[in-house]
Amino acid sequence: MPPDTARQTSQPDRLPVSRGKRFHHGSLKQALIDAALASNDLEGLSINQLAAGAGVTPAAIYRHFASREELLGEVARIGFDRLEARFAAAFDIAKPPASATQATARLRKLAGAYLTFADEAPALWRLMFGTQAAAYRSKADVLFRPNSYDYLPAALMGLHVAGVIGRAPGERDALFAWSAVHGAAMLRGGHVFAALGPVSALANDVADRVIQSLR
Repeated sequence: MPPDTARQTSQPDRLPVSRGKRFHHGSLKQALIDAALASNDLEGLSINQLAAGAGVTPAAIYRHFASREELLGEVARIGFDRLEARFAAAFDIAKPPASATQATARLRKLAGAYLTFADEAPALWRLMFGTQAAAYRSKADVLFRPNSYDYLPAALMGLHVAGVIGRAPGERDALFAWSAVHGAAMLRGGHVFAALGPVSALANDVADRVIQSLR
């Protein structure tokens, strides 16, 4: 490994930083993504803040991301992948529910996964569903695999297939159900109602009320 003085000479845009913040080739991009994911205010994050935290100049960041929006789009993509993984753990989207009880449980688990994600990664959740991730969301439906937007319609259709609700749910039904769960997540995040209780109880209650409204 070349000495520090040689490394600084070969990378003139690097600011003086501690040894722990030296980056090998290709590692800066991942370090920037990791730093963004760890931020408590992704929507307000600036390139200058990231650069200062990484010990590099803003110009070094622009070698990996053409703009702040491109960086946030990549962070949002990671967020949606993580959310989809939680949904996939809730139920197998490729299989219909075997019973009315299972169909109800699927919607409850889905609501719980969403609320837990919002609780555990609030800054990432706000970015994903805020205006700054709109460009990424507009491309989500062209992905050639199940994505996070597919699970709620599947869970609602499962309720119909299992006989829990009488009619096949439509787009407006999915919008209503998502609004209920998303609204609960926002209220939890804003500490609006202290009586909302633990995630599991709230998720079950919201899911059950959605089912009642669709019957």
